[in-house]
Amino acid sequence: MAKPKTAKQYEAELRRMIKARTGADCEAWLTPQIRATAMNMVMLDKIQDELTDMDSLITPVPGSMGQVKNEVSPLLPHYDKTQRTLLMQFEALGLNYSTTPSKVKEDTKKGVDETDPMAEYYKGKTQ
Repeated sequence: MAKPKTAKQYEAELRRMIKARTGADCEAWLTPQIRATAMNMVMLDKIQDELTDMDSLITPVPGSMGQVKNEVSPLLPHYDKTQRTLLMQFEALGLNYSTTPSKVKEDTKKGVDETDPMAEYYKGKTQ
């Protein structure tokens, strides 16, 4: 079996994916989001490994009245939640189709609109 990827490996992979999507290196302010996503990917791998190593996802257990009832692995809800979180993280990084190209390419460093009356008002007050 292949050695599981580390968070650092996932970080590098995510940075390559962002560069492929945007055509530019990812900006420093994305680092915390990239790290959180990479850690989540590692955790998802661990949960996946545990689930696939189980003989069955359903286990018969004795009930309170002596009956046999089936219980689903308690890891399944965690797996689902981790996958959903990962999809939201991909969207935040602009790495899925839920993110429009304009959101990925939008320049958040734009200067103030020169015709902005409030900017002109404050500029006059500070001089």
